[in-house]
Amino acid sequence: MKFNCQCQKIRQEIEYARNFSTQKNSLSISSNVLLENSGDTLVITTTDGKMTFVSTIEVSTIIPGSTTVFCDKLMEVLKNMPEGELEFSDDDGRLTIRPTGDDSNININLKTMDASKYPEIKNCPDDLFFSLTQKEFIEMIDKTAFAVSEDTTRFFLTGVYMEKKEDRIAMVATDGRRLAFISKAFEQEIPSFTPVILPVKFLQQFKSISTGEGVFSIAINGDTVFIKLANRVISSLLIGGNYPNYERVIPKNLQYSCKMKVSDMEMALSLNAVLIETNSRRIFIDLNQEGVMVSGENNEFGDSKQIIQCEYNGPSAKISFNCQLLLPTIKKFESEFFKISYTSPTAAMVFSPEPDDDYLFVMMPMQS
Repeated sequence: MKFNCQCQKIRQEIEYARNFSTQKNSLSISSNVLLENSGDTLVITTTDGKMTFVSTIEVSTIIPGSTTVFCDKLMEVLKNMPEGELEFSDDDGRLTIRPTGDDSNININLKTMDASKYPEIKNCPDDLFFSLTQKEFIEMIDKTAFAVSEDTTRFFLTGVYMEKKEDRIAMVATDGRRLAFISKAFEQEIPSFTPVILPVKFLQQFKSISTGEGVFSIAINGDTVFIKLANRVISSLLIGGNYPNYERVIPKNLQYSCKMKVSDMEMALSLNAVLIETNSRRIFIDLNQEGVMVSGENNEFGDSKQIIQCEYNGPSAKISFNCQLLLPTIKKFESEFFKISYTSPTAAMVFSPEPDDDYLFVMMPMQS
């Protein structure tokens, strides 16, 4: 194979591709990137066995062909090559890279592996894809993915659950102590699809590639999710298992609610978190019609208190939460106000923006 390509163009694709390779063992074919050129295109492919990246860019083909090379090392080379056009040629087990200028004295040779050994890549029929808005889908990821479980023994909770509900898409994430839920209607028509559990790593890679503008295409085919984004297609195996019935976890017909400013609570949690016990991360929230008192206690260093204004229609109640779980949730609210709704100070509580939108968060108080 032999082709010419602008350094910046191929470098960007290899940088994305590297995140889909194993990156650990230079002797493993899954640590390599597959390069296939023909006509005026170069197809770049990487896979770690679960996730796959395929990108197509324009090149000037001199000799069509294919090869694989250690992705991480290729990226390091491209980061240090001068801008401009590069020549790539594969011969006798080596990929030679050099600038096309006659006066260049740069000549890089990377060992290659036979392209025929590369794993077979799954494809998806075009008619299974449907379009969604990038910005809204990314918002859904941001407001749920942080709440997934890190306990690999409960693998079905380590991903984000996605389903179609009527004419909307819903996403849910929970680690058993907290639950994040968001539901959105899209301008695009959404066909029916089987509910799935999406790996967080795959969603993070989608975010890194996405521009946040325009639309993208997504498809569910068997045990795999596919996403088309401009000249790239990424895919991942779905997480297996039965996701819990999250609707039963979300409390209904809550009796009391307390409304306050997001900025006030965020500041109070951040400040009082300085003086809470390191092991329990317990922070106290006293609900009262005169105000909400946020406080922390530390046997070694002291204690702290802060009162913030609120609108509250219930009895006085002292509740404690894990601050490490609560603070990231409060930061997800984009509205000026939010409310805490509950029936019992020892039962699950709902945190939601005020006025209500499509997002809510459920958290259990810590037990005394």
